Amino acid sequence: MKTFKSNDKTQITPHFNVSEFRCKCGGNHDTQLDESLVQKLEQLFSALNCSKIIVNSGYRCIAHDKNVGGNGYGQHTKGTAADIVCYDRNGKKISSKIVCCAAQDIGFGGIANIDSTYTATHVDTRTSLKWYGDETVTTAYSVTDDFYKHWKLSKNDVYETAPAKKTKSVTLTIDGVTYQGTLTEK
Repeated sequence: MKTFKSNDKTQITPHFNVSEFRCKCGGNHDTQLDESLVQKLEQLFSALNCSKIIVNSGYRCIAHDKNVGGNGYGQHTKGTAADIVCYDRNGKKISSKIVCCAAQDIGFGGIANIDSTYTATHVDTRTSLKWYGDETVTTAYSVTDDFYKHWKLSKNDVYETAPAKKTKSVTLTIDGVTYQGTLTEK
């Protein structure tokens, strides 16, 4: 666990800066941050081949946590949690169903879909009990012990390989000579 001043802008990893995890209350207080959370987010970034991950909520002071419906002592108040939205290389939001599966593979202790559009995901580094939730259903308990089974996804669904190049058979006649071949899209 590391504590940063409220105005700190330290680049922690290639894709994450401490300022992204600052409490959204606007107060001038320190930010607590579990560096393993940021390392796991960096792994998630790579695993999903993201163009960016937006941290909607990172560290929360006790008052802000209560103001947004928390209990004042959850994972966000410990600096071990982030609510995120992941974007693919085309700038489209990645389904939180996919993000949850990848986060499970990386070893996050707490993981949940947190919105009805299935685009925002909670991740945390809790080490005691695991929590695999879906806040569109409940916040009280885990809905599964395996997101792949829960959402009927496979590893191929989550870790999409490069799309197959489209090919097209063509026939071309030049000066009375017919050529046949295949064109491959770049």
